[in-house]
Amino acid sequence: MISFLDLLFPKICLGCGAWGRYICHSCGQKIKPLRYLKCPVCEKPAIDGMTHPGCKTKYSLDGLTSFFRYDGIVKEAIKRIKYGYAYDIAGELVDSIPSTSVLILTKLLISKHLSFSLVPIPLHTSRFRARGFNQADIVGRAFSHRLSLPLNTHIIIRAINTMPQVQMKDREKRLSNMKNVFAMKNPAIKQCNNRAIVLVDDVFTTGATLRSAASVLKHSGVPLVWGITLAQ
Repeated sequence: MISFLDLLFPKICLGCGAWGRYICHSCGQKIKPLRYLKCPVCEKPAIDGMTHPGCKTKYSLDGLTSFFRYDGIVKEAIKRIKYGYAYDIAGELVDSIPSTSVLILTKLLISKHLSFSLVPIPLHTSRFRARGFNQADIVGRAFSHRLSLPLNTHIIIRAINTMPQVQMKDREKRLSNMKNVFAMKNPAIKQCNNRAIVLVDDVFTTGATLRSAASVLKHSGVPLVWGITLAQ
């Protein structure tokens, strides 16, 4: 059924221009999943995205799952979520993830014998006020529905308002930009006892953001921290 909002703000496919959805069925079928997952530390191929034993430290991410390449219709969709206020795209992108990929991730998390919560990467309060929303929250809600995992936006905060990563092309500057950016939000430490965390973000580039957030969580006693992003 077509809603009044659909008439005022019609959804146009980002791939072919067809009316009705941001990603029509035909264009969704053309989105190719990533050929392989990679270790979030060295960024080399890794089984199921698990951090290589030689890369793993006490405070590192335990693994990373991304689903699409950051190009084509996926890149345009993520930009629209972030800058175009088209929140429904997140649900359509997450729905486009192949069931086999979701099953692999679900079985992997179950194998850890821990309870998981989804935690979106937070924005600094000043940037949140200026933008009015956090795209990671929107993506997190879509993943929460697809994976049947609870969403918690009150675990960590972005304590330092850094320069946006997208404005920095140099890898080393990106890594340095994210040092000591995040902090635990009291009384979040009690909420984390015996509960693992799945950090959610839209895109994995250098991994600096996810690794910085994971380190804070691990220092606070979180037993396992996994990362998921729509694309990389």
